[in-house]
Amino acid sequence: MRRDAALDPDTKTAILCAGIAAPSADNSQPWRFAWSGDALDVRIDADRSGRVSDTRYVLSDLAAGACIENMVIRGRSLGYVAGLQWFPSSDDELCVARIGWRREPDSDRSEPLAGAIEQRHTDRRFPWRGPVSAETRALLEAQAQRISGQQLWWPATSRERKAALNVIRQAETLRFKSPALHAELFSSIRFSAGWRGTCEESLAPAALAVEPPLRPVFQAMRRPAVMATFNRLGAAPLLGWRSAWLPIRMSPGLCLIVIPSRTRADVLAGGRALQRVWLQATLAGLSVQPYAAPGVLGLGFVPVEPAFQRTVSRVASALADLCGPGHGMVFLRLGRARSAPRRRSGRRPLASFGDFE
Repeated sequence: MRRDAALDPDTKTAILCAGIAAPSADNSQPWRFAWSGDALDVRIDADRSGRVSDTRYVLSDLAAGACIENMVIRGRSLGYVAGLQWFPSSDDELCVARIGWRREPDSDRSEPLAGAIEQRHTDRRFPWRGPVSAETRALLEAQAQRISGQQLWWPATSRERKAALNVIRQAETLRFKSPALHAELFSSIRFSAGWRGTCEESLAPAALAVEPPLRPVFQAMRRPAVMATFNRLGAAPLLGWRSAWLPIRMSPGLCLIVIPSRTRADVLAGGRALQRVWLQATLAGLSVQPYAAPGVLGLGFVPVEPAFQRTVSRVASALADLCGPGHGMVFLRLGRARSAPRRRSGRRPLASFGDFE
């Protein structure tokens, strides 16, 4: 077979299906694809991006990086090598990559991470068992470093772990205190799916691992007036403690994806590293929950209300103290659950991601 042999329709479909299996903020799936022969353009979907926390497309770039890495891995497992061109059009900020595919019959088709693409998922339950061995940590670090400039940071002391817990808690608390972030958070939850159902896009309540006695309270908090009342009673710090501090404190592993700069190219590369680490963790039998709020807020692009700017500055400063040089982008809580989650977030039909022949 010639090295420049065209991709057949089944191969194109397999590559795209791997891409849409990637994680995205609140399961927004902000990707659009367009084939031109064997070249694939990857775009950010303007209708599913650009919300408050996605200012300058930070979350969409992370998701695009993870999506592209999945496709690169799947293509390699099928005998194709990807040629990547980042931001190919200077006047189109939504087009993040153009991928050319080259047939390599002698390439390593046993790409190990490919087997974890469909199994990877977010697990918000706790507690998890441990420990995360030094050998497993080394494997995760090696995957992050496969993407140039990316690295993993691990809290090495109790002081560092406490500082990491505090910065995550502060960022998660702000998601309930800030009216803009609160509205964004609850708009992504499809309460119509109920506490036992799933949905193809956004988050079903069942995926959030909220304890049954707290579900009516959590559902009521989607109303701004109710959340404001709860906040006057001190609810936001308690919610930050429950959603971040407690599950992380009870889990054996915590690491942080560190990118070299705040540029879009490095955020995109951070998404690629994130996906490789997550897939390796899946192969190692680890459960994973990401926390992106500290890194996203720490970039300084999110337009929160003036009353909360000081909190954002504290988050950014604390994050820099933890992992400088570079910028901490996404924390990963790691451990071993006793069983797989019963309900996982779905995906939209492939045809909804572009106009394909």
